[in-house]
Amino acid sequence: MNSNIFNKPFNKDFFLNNFSKKYLYKKEMINNHEKIMSQNILNEILSIRTNWHNKNFMMMLDRKPINYSEYCSLFLETAGSFLRPDVDKVQSWISRGSSIVLNEIDSMNTGLMSVASELQSLTGGRCQGNLYFSMQSRQAFGPHCDEHDVFAIHFEGEKIWNIYENIEVNPINHPNFKYSSEERIKKAGKIIDQVKLRPGDLLYLPRGQYHDALASKSGSIHVAFGLTYFKPIDLMSLLWDNMINSDYMREDIDKNSTKQDLKNHLKSIALELEKVICTDENTEIFYDSMNKWPYKFKNYSLNNIISEGRKYKVSKLVKIEKKGNNTFLTDGNNKVLIPSEYLEVTNFILKKDFVTDHLINSNFKHLSKTIIIDCLKKLNDMKVIS
Repeated sequence: MNSNIFNKPFNKDFFLNNFSKKYLYKKEMINNHEKIMSQNILNEILSIRTNWHNKNFMMMLDRKPINYSEYCSLFLETAGSFLRPDVDKVQSWISRGSSIVLNEIDSMNTGLMSVASELQSLTGGRCQGNLYFSMQSRQAFGPHCDEHDVFAIHFEGEKIWNIYENIEVNPINHPNFKYSSEERIKKAGKIIDQVKLRPGDLLYLPRGQYHDALASKSGSIHVAFGLTYFKPIDLMSLLWDNMINSDYMREDIDKNSTKQDLKNHLKSIALELEKVICTDENTEIFYDSMNKWPYKFKNYSLNNIISEGRKYKVSKLVKIEKKGNNTFLTDGNNKVLIPSEYLEVTNFILKKDFVTDHLINSNFKHLSKTIIIDCLKKLNDMKVIS
């Protein structure tokens, strides 16, 4: 992954003053932003029709979602017939001012993957990137807040962001935090700042910060990289089986219990929860879950595989045994004499867990290719390597 995404580092001041606390605007923050996302790159991604379905491709017009059926068609593909976004219908809606929202675009190219990976390394969070394509003065969403931190990176056109005075306290993806547009407007409060994003700019919004945005030029593109972090509520779902294994938690409660009886039950439940949760085993689960929380972003590197050649796993059941002037391969039961021309290569291989054609050839340039190929074939036939 590219580690030179950001033009300027996020220093200690960011974590002291902004992280999870206050919005931050950073101008010209992204190196080579045009290689990560642009209108041409977006056209290429959109044109791969099989990428898209009703869960990751949405269209909005004047703060209202457009029904998927309005811009999709049925396409016959190898695996069957599928409803996919239709180029002509989508572009017709865009010409009327509609916006496109592409969810989970962070793995669509290596540049986006690099940004997501860098942000995970920076914050320790789990990253998902959503792309927003907007036309001038047509808004997809009114004032709202997100259930995660947002690192909004701008790639094309211009967009004005309104930052509102209020921050929702620790919102999560739950019906309790789903508000109507009217409720969101009230909760947002007054605008306290306006930020104009241009290509290469970055805006950080902490979780719960009310905001909205409006493109000041048509063809505006930004990607909102959302970072979520491990929460106590995530741990509770992992520990549910521990609750089930508690004899007390499976007890029936007497239907004739008084309020005082129920109050005592609550105290007993609290004590039982402490006993069930506060264990060394759960500390390990907690620690392991925190470490595994970020996604693993990986690029294919077929060129490396090609240059390395075939990869062999070396058996640990086979040893080298010397007897007099002879050297043998043995698995403890059977012995096979190693010809002298293969001895050097065989010794080298058996000291490794894995070997490749390139590794062997580069270490034994003084040997003919015929000897190396024959040696590998015989070792493979005997299951010494596989």
